[in-house]
Amino acid sequence: MNTAYISMILIMLLPAAGILVYFLKMFKEISTGISIITLILALYVFTVHNYTYSYFYLNNINRYLLISIASIYFLATVYGTGYHRKMGGSRNLKLHTSLINFFASTMFFSVIINNLALMWIGIEGTTAASALLIVIEGEGADIEAAWRYVIVVSSGLSIALISIIIIYRFYGTLEITSLLSNQFPSSPVNSPVIPMAALLGIVGFGTKAGLFPMHSWLPDAHGRAPSEVSAIFSSALLPVAVYAIYIVLQPTMSGVVRELTVYFAIVTILFVALVMASQRDIKRMYAYSTMENMSLILLGLVLGGPAFIGAILIILTHAFGKAGAFFSSGNILEMYGTRNIKSIHDLHSRSKLTFYTLSLSSFSVTGAPPFGTFIGELLILSAMFSQGFYVAAIILIALLAIIFLSLNYKVFLMAYSSGNSERVEPISLQQIGVTVFSVFMAFLFGFLYLGGVL
Repeated sequence: MNTAYISMILIMLLPAAGILVYFLKMFKEISTGISIITLILALYVFTVHNYTYSYFYLNNINRYLLISIASIYFLATVYGTGYHRKMGGSRNLKLHTSLINFFASTMFFSVIINNLALMWIGIEGTTAASALLIVIEGEGADIEAAWRYVIVVSSGLSIALISIIIIYRFYGTLEITSLLSNQFPSSPVNSPVIPMAALLGIVGFGTKAGLFPMHSWLPDAHGRAPSEVSAIFSSALLPVAVYAIYIVLQPTMSGVVRELTVYFAIVTILFVALVMASQRDIKRMYAYSTMENMSLILLGLVLGGPAFIGAILIILTHAFGKAGAFFSSGNILEMYGTRNIKSIHDLHSRSKLTFYTLSLSSFSVTGAPPFGTFIGELLILSAMFSQGFYVAAIILIALLAIIFLSLNYKVFLMAYSSGNSERVEPISLQQIGVTVFSVFMAFLFGFLYLGGVL
């Protein structure tokens, strides 16, 4: 066993063992320590070249996903210690903290496992691990959102399982490295059943990724979950589901499947553009924004070439940018006592720091220059034009502009509109530090790419 293999095992096992913090007095400190160690291990594994050992697999996508998941896991853990400080050491908070650890473990497992069926089990495991995280505050709407999340996502993943069974029937293996190796001399990709497997995979895992029209759980779950959980959902969990779609599409890809995937993504972004202007809940607004970002990542991965690099840039920038947006939203909720955008007034003068973090994170996730999302979108659009998707690319440009204007206009209204809102109380140092760091990292990736580091 080499150090990379041991590190991968520890990345999964340490957070899984973190579920035991429920029984410990210093559960917050121990959870934070586990998240720090896990992040250090993920940074080390990132430096390792593409690597296969037994059931583990490291490639040019999941190495970045590992960094994203580990980073957001750490930031969310620290943020939660401040956001839930009123709960002290309650049993609810202990359960919440221990489940975040287990949730992270299931995501790590799903990303690095070298077997499509085990990946499916891991992604199904994320549902079980995360459902209770939505209901920590115990409100009726929270419980309803959690039930909808479990039912819709589990139904979608059942469809994904059929896709996996078809792939195994035709290829005789579910080992990801084998499916990606083009080692099958008589590929069954021309069989009429293979496009069906691709479609079922897109629908099944797309339910978890929030693709239209399988997205119905997403705004409710993100909107009702605590802010650090919303950050993990958007920044870490949904990209894992997009990665699963990419893996399913590799052995089933054809011209028809490629076009189908492109239009699936475009229709999702169209839906977001249509509903964004009518959003009244700040967290639901950012949940719909996540659907746009996941669609762009899927587009980049499927188109390949420069668009593939664009997808990686969006994965990284979105991870920290959307985390910053949800952390900022949580800070606003704590200050104003409401999620309603129309009830949030004069943010610029009441809390300049929160105004800046909310504005910059919003610019980041909607593709303003010089953020990495903007560069990623340019690379994806360039690939679409070069591959003949002219009409789709022009439509995409218009939709991205509409979403950009709709979301940032609402941020502008919260910042400068006048009203009678009163600040409830100052936010904690942990919340401030984590939010600022997230926005800084989102700002950094564009410059790293332009400087040739990425």
